[in-house]
Amino acid sequence: MKLICGTRGSKLALTQTDEAINDLCKNTGIEVEKKIIKTKGDQILDLPLHKIGGKGLFIKEIDDALINNQIDFAIHSLKDYPTDTLPELEICAITKRRPPYDAIISLEESIEDLPEEASVGTSSLRRKSEISRIRPDLDLKDIRGNLDTRIRKLKEGLYDAIIVAEAGFSRLYGDIKEIEGYKFSRISPEIIIPAPGQGALAIVCRKDDSKIKEVLKTIDDEKTRIETMCERQFMIDVGGGCNLPVGALSFINENEIELKAFVGDLEGTKSVRGEIKGKKEDYIRIAKELAKRVNIRE
Repeated sequence: MKLICGTRGSKLALTQTDEAINDLCKNTGIEVEKKIIKTKGDQILDLPLHKIGGKGLFIKEIDDALINNQIDFAIHSLKDYPTDTLPELEICAITKRRPPYDAIISLEESIEDLPEEASVGTSSLRRKSEISRIRPDLDLKDIRGNLDTRIRKLKEGLYDAIIVAEAGFSRLYGDIKEIEGYKFSRISPEIIIPAPGQGALAIVCRKDDSKIKEVLKTIDDEKTRIETMCERQFMIDVGGGCNLPVGALSFINENEIELKAFVGDLEGTKSVRGEIKGKKEDYIRIAKELAKRVNIRE
C-alpha cells in the first residue's frame, strides 16, 4: 500500500511531516510519498495573518487537493487548522504533542528581563494581548516568515526579541538553548497561555475513506486528542481564532482534566483568564463551561 501525503514546503512543515510519516511507516509498514503544495499563505509574507484571512490561508489548496483525490492525507500544525473543517474532511488522527508552550529568543532570558520599550517580534494577537498585560511598555512589532527568517531578522537588529512556539523550534533545532549568543527560553503559561492545539500535528483525510482512516489512526494519541479537543472546543465557544486573541491549555492527570484559558478583545485593552477542572470524559462540557465564564463579549 502506498499513500500520498500533502504538505507545505517550508523547512518546519517538511520536518514535522517526516516525523509523522516515520511513525506511520513504523506502525504499519506502508510506503508514503510526499507532495509539496504551495498555499496562498506561503506567498503573502508582508502582512499579519489576521489582516489577510487568517491561518486558513495555509490550508485551502491542501484541502482542495484532498477533496480532488490528488493526495490521500495531509499533515498540519493542529494550532493552525481551522475548527470549521470542510464537510468532506476530518481530522482522523492527532499525534502525541511536543511541549505546547511559547518561547522567547533574545539576548535576555525572559520577557521580564527585557529592557524598557524593547521591540518584540510577533504577529499573533494572542501573544500581543498576553505580553501587553504584563509588559505594556514593550514595542510589539509584526513579524512574518519562517523560523529561520525570523531568527535572521532578530540577528540583524530589527527586534530585541521574538516569540515562537517551542515545538516548532525544537523540531528544527533540537535541544539547543542558544544560537550565536541569543538565548532560547520557555515562557510560562502564567505569562502567555499557548494557542489551542499547539505542539500537536493534525492528520487530515477524506471523511468517507474508511480504509485510509484506519491506517492513519495508528498514530493517533488519545491523551493529546482529548487535551487538544478540549482546547479547540473552548476556542469555538468564545468565537476565537486569528481574529480574536484566544489561548487554551489543558492537561490530563489520571482521570482528571484541567483547562486554563484566556480571551482578549481585538483592541488589546481587555483580557479575561480562567481555569477549570473536571472528569476527563467531560472535557467538552468543561470547555463550554469555562467559555461561558470568560466570555469577553458579554
